[in-house]
Amino acid sequence: MHVLVPDDPVMAAKFLSVEEPLLHSLHYYYRAELTDAQAATIRVAYDSWGELQQDLPARFRSHAPDAVTGEEDGYVLEGVAGQRLTRLCAIEAGQRVDHLEACYVMLRQAQLDSHRGPLSLLADVLLEINDGIDFVDRLRRVLQVLRLPSPPRLLAAIPRPAPRGPVTVVALNAEQEREYRGHCGKVIGILSGDDSFAFITHWALYRM
Repeated sequence: MHVLVPDDPVMAAKFLSVEEPLLHSLHYYYRAELTDAQAATIRVAYDSWGELQQDLPARFRSHAPDAVTGEEDGYVLEGVAGQRLTRLCAIEAGQRVDHLEACYVMLRQAQLDSHRGPLSLLADVLLEINDGIDFVDRLRRVLQVLRLPSPPRLLAAIPRPAPRGPVTVVALNAEQEREYRGHCGKVIGILSGDDSFAFITHWALYRM
């Protein structure tokens, strides 16, 4: 199953903000405080995260996701009127997202259980990691984007994998651009829909 992920600094920032404080910390710094089953779930999820990351644009591996990136992936995306659009990356999600989903369910359940009784070790660790930011919820949002169905005409237009070498132009037709707007609107809604200012500024990045 291929999913379309936009080369979007907001998406990249959410992606990176989950990796370091949550998955990386759980795997490397808190392993001794987890059960064997919990540690195994996190290890598999973290490995899947790294595999996804390697298939995504450079900004998803950078500590400055809002920096201007080059066109190293070999193509630019244009709309019907010739306007430059935020590029999309078609990546194979498959079991990688399933593994991350299993990890999210485990982490979210630990949070919910902590509201009903004494803190488990995992819930206590999550409170320490979160430090005022709910990274488990950020993981949920990223997973929602990775679970979005890819519009078929739009998916057909996006190179898989993105070409290397000289930059090529991918020009969308009217139907593909309509699907592009709908798909990217859903991504923006998932990541920024709970804050009207963030939603407006995020939407402006797409030049639609």
